[in-house]
Amino acid sequence: MQIRKVLMIAALAVTVMGAAGCGSSSDNNANNNANTGNNAGNAGNAGNNASSGGGSKAITVKATNFEFDQPEIRVKQGDKVTITLDNAEGFHGFAIPDFNVDIKENKGTAEFTADKAGEHEFHCSVVCGAGHSKMVGKIIVE
Repeated sequence: MQIRKVLMIAALAVTVMGAAGCGSSSDNNANNNANTGNNAGNAGNAGNNASSGGGSKAITVKATNFEFDQPEIRVKQGDKVTITLDNAEGFHGFAIPDFNVDIKENKGTAEFTADKAGEHEFHCSVVCGAGHSKMVGKIIVE
């Protein structure tokens, strides 16, 4: 009987945490991202079209429940990439493990050099509800 109570409480806690992830668009998570920076000057270069390698690339990724507006992003090897996360609906994160990127706040940014050619997965890094596992894409470094 005690085990059943513990399991029910655990299930309830997981449900509440998942719902809280998507339901909030709070900006109070600024300390969760070690890769943030202020690069508003690059905002005019936003997009996902490839440019010549070694340049600068500014990309804004819009997150909604439960998808990113850009399931595929292309950059050139050697590009210095600045990614900004825009939580248009719900609260989401944006992570590219291969480049040590993990943005967990709305309008947060991360910078990295696209020095590894190939396809690299990105995903939502905040558990945001039932469709969380579908929030994936790839960055292609050419």
